[in-house]
Amino acid sequence: MELALVLQELLKRRRALAAGAAIALIAAVMSVYRVDGFGLAARGLTHSSASTEVFVDTPSSVLGNVNEAIEPLQARATTYANFMASPAMLALIGQRAGIAGDRLYAAGPVDPLVPRVVEEPTAVVRNVQITGETDPYRLNFSNDPNLPTIGIAAQAPSTSQAVKLADSAAWALSHYVSQLQARNNTPVNDRIVIRQLGSATGGISDAGVSKALATIVFVLVFALWCVGMLLSARFAETWRVAARAHGRESGTAGERQRKDGSSSRRRKSDEGAQQRQGDVGRPVATEAKPADSRAPSRNGRAKRRVHLPAGES
Repeated sequence: MELALVLQELLKRRRALAAGAAIALIAAVMSVYRVDGFGLAARGLTHSSASTEVFVDTPSSVLGNVNEAIEPLQARATTYANFMASPAMLALIGQRAGIAGDRLYAAGPVDPLVPRVVEEPTAVVRNVQITGETDPYRLNFSNDPNLPTIGIAAQAPSTSQAVKLADSAAWALSHYVSQLQARNNTPVNDRIVIRQLGSATGGISDAGVSKALATIVFVLVFALWCVGMLLSARFAETWRVAARAHGRESGTAGERQRKDGSSSRRRKSDEGAQQRQGDVGRPVATEAKPADSRAPSRNGRAKRRVHLPAGES
């Protein structure tokens, strides 16, 4: 029931709903693409990978000679796999692939029998820390403990770059070992031969990541927009109700004040009328004038007469 009311409330605001859908669509597109000039370029969420494998062999090949032991070649393959992640090999691989060696993130196999020692980070470790999480050029080297093989896995923004990077890693190992043996004048029968077991093949990896991310962003932004619409509508309705209630209270208070003022004026007029009626029947008091002390009275004049004794006149 509440869901139906929510949907009904949203459908009343179709224009705002359409605007929210457009904003969510733009956010979804920008989550997997970036503005590049006048167009859009992928943000690198998808990548291509390629793989190949090399075989550590002898000039006569242990695969066709039962008199040659394969165990020494297995240990040598493990050593080569770890060596390929070194800065010297990465520089050689990058030179062959047309990529700077410091842009490559490489990881080799770790022998579980070798104890780990805490050391100062090498250039390779620092390279991983700086570029491993953001640079799409990656190499991973692995080996089979039962076979003298080295697996090479490459990652790059495009399939062609990934294939070229994997082939370049196989070439770099073969070239480095051959040059080292030539400088040391190693006898031909004692040399190591690096054989690539077919050219590298690759394709796009995690192609659905961008679509899944865009879908999640669209749903999330649109849901937040709908929630904001409902909250704003509820807030506006509450505001209007409060304003109407305040207006009624103000009108009631003004009416009460006007009534009180008219009652007070009526009361004052009644009191004034009563006072005027009382003054009509009240006798008017006259103020007596004081007697003039300078006017002599007869009695006073008689009192001022002096009777002289006999013989005096």
